[in-house]
Amino acid sequence: WFEWIIDTPAKITITIVLAVLIRWLLHRFIDRAVQPAVQGKVPAILASSRTVSILNQITPTSSERRELRAKTVASLLKSISSIVVFSIATVMVLDMFGLPITPLLTGAGVAGVAVGFGAQTLVKDFLSGIFMLLEDQYGVGDSIDVGPASGTVEAVGLRVTQLRDSSGTVWYVRNGEITRVGNHSQQWSKAVLDVTVTHPADLERAQQILSDQVAAITEDPLYADLVLDSPEVFGLE
Repeated sequence: WFEWIIDTPAKITITIVLAVLIRWLLHRFIDRAVQPAVQGKVPAILASSRTVSILNQITPTSSERRELRAKTVASLLKSISSIVVFSIATVMVLDMFGLPITPLLTGAGVAGVAVGFGAQTLVKDFLSGIFMLLEDQYGVGDSIDVGPASGTVEAVGLRVTQLRDSSGTVWYVRNGEITRVGNHSQQWSKAVLDVTVTHPADLERAQQILSDQVAAITEDPLYADLVLDSPEVFGLE
């Protein structure tokens, strides 16, 4: 009588309270873990430079995109943690009621092993997609190179990234198969122009002409806001 009226309900209540507390702690940990992704990481040597200040002005949506991506990943991780915590709590409550949970755990273990062997690539793709979103490696509209395929990103998912190359071909690349990413359009890029001159040309005069021309472009109202730093002539090759 004491066990059914006081002991068992008290244990169930404590289990539920602990589950809610653990879920809350996990959610707090996830929020703190994704906070650096929301704020973005700028190298210390560039933190106070003119380039960063200009980038913040001409790309105001970059921080918003970073924040949305971090929140998406945080929401996914919170959902997974909630499912795991409450599933364990449910099994513990069933055990307190005296219900046989051994067949349930055995069946879940066998199913987990079967799913683990059959869905290894799927799990790999999802984990890679989560980290890709968290680190904001690329987004829709970016021009990227992922090895065998390159082009403009049209869609980003947890399992597959969709690209369209210059010929119009659509590529579906599994996130787990992406080992390196080259992003041509993230924040800023550098244009390198090779200019050919004849062999007997006055090289100093040629460099001066190039310097004058790029200086004129930076003063042009059409391009002044797009130039982040002073162009320079590297030299001869």
